[in-house]
Amino acid sequence: MVEGPGQDFLRLLSWVSPAFPTGGFAYSHALEWAVEAGDIIALDSLVDWMSALLVHGSLRADMIFIRHAWQAGEDIRKLEEIAAYAGACASSRERYEETVYQGEAFLKAASVWDDSLAQERGTTVRWPLPVAQGAVFRRGGAQERQALLAGGHMAVAAMVSAAVRLVPLGQTDGLRAQAMLEPAILEAVRQTERCGLDDVGTACFRSDLAAMHHETQETRLFRT
Repeated sequence: MVEGPGQDFLRLLSWVSPAFPTGGFAYSHALEWAVEAGDIIALDSLVDWMSALLVHGSLRADMIFIRHAWQAGEDIRKLEEIAAYAGACASSRERYEETVYQGEAFLKAASVWDDSLAQERGTTVRWPLPVAQGAVFRRGGAQERQALLAGGHMAVAAMVSAAVRLVPLGQTDGLRAQAMLEPAILEAVRQTERCGLDDVGTACFRSDLAAMHHETQETRLFRT
């Protein structure tokens, strides 16, 4: 692969773009049920919900997985151990499907730049999205902090996009939500700086319950 000044940054922009084909448009991370239940009704309640996920919930756990996958570097056995653990930590069937389907789509799409990871990994372990991100970002030249910020931004942008369609929010309020959530992304990066895999856990039980309830919703726009 020919390298040049700024090429690693260009790759990172491609990998976190909404146009990158991970299928993220099909998932709401339980926002759909939260909107139906009246937990999220406008901009402020959306920001409160997502801030909690970043600092105390599933998105915080994803930050830990991104960090440890990045730190694993070229060690494919370690990466597969992290992937298996991340999958086991999913709080429901829909959360598990959401993360592994997107993670494996992410790996497949990123192999256009470098297919070494796709060739090295086995077929017995499913790869959740944050583990795939950490591994690909590292091989693509992103620094650890860049990898975490990119993963956090990608998750927030996808959920805000879902909320714009569900609440509904206007496009301007969607952008306001992303701007208002920047401090929470930075705080999640800071808080997970010294976290080990044993620190993975969530305290956002309403969100976990929302993911479980989504399975039985009669009318759905999203897979999760």
